[in-house]
Amino acid sequence: MAELFESQHSVSVSQAYKSTYSSLQGTPLSIAQSVSCPIEVTFSDEHQAQLAYFLRLLKQANLENRWIMFIGHDALLDKKLLTNAGINLSKVLVLHKTKGKPLACLMEKALISGNCSAVIATGDIELFQTTAIRQAAHEGKSLAFVINKEQAQQRITFH
Repeated sequence: MAELFESQHSVSVSQAYKSTYSSLQGTPLSIAQSVSCPIEVTFSDEHQAQLAYFLRLLKQANLENRWIMFIGHDALLDKKLLTNAGINLSKVLVLHKTKGKPLACLMEKALISGNCSAVIATGDIELFQTTAIRQAAHEGKSLAFVINKEQAQQRITFH
């Protein structure tokens, strides 16, 4: 499945979860090894499964001895939701002040540093479908998540 992702500009969170789950078969390898392109996260009341897949991937990323970084307040999920998903909040960073820099540029820098197992931003996925983001995710062995801003602004009911 990773070979399929090589030719794609981005994948959905469900595609990423399903491919890494089936390819890893419970082994503790980094999921970033099979997905280096940006992973689009779109969730709403109608698509709660996308949120579940996203949280499962974050939980896997949280097992690594690296940070999970949310770029901008819009990307951050509720702390209670993260805790209930089994994510250690002491390994979560939030970059609040972006100083007007493009989110894709900030994501690229966070990915390539190798200090983060996952980097999450909000926006239009097309802005993150760059060779630089893909290369940074690959080199940093990190996951790049992009929350669809349009969907993120809708009210989401957590059950």
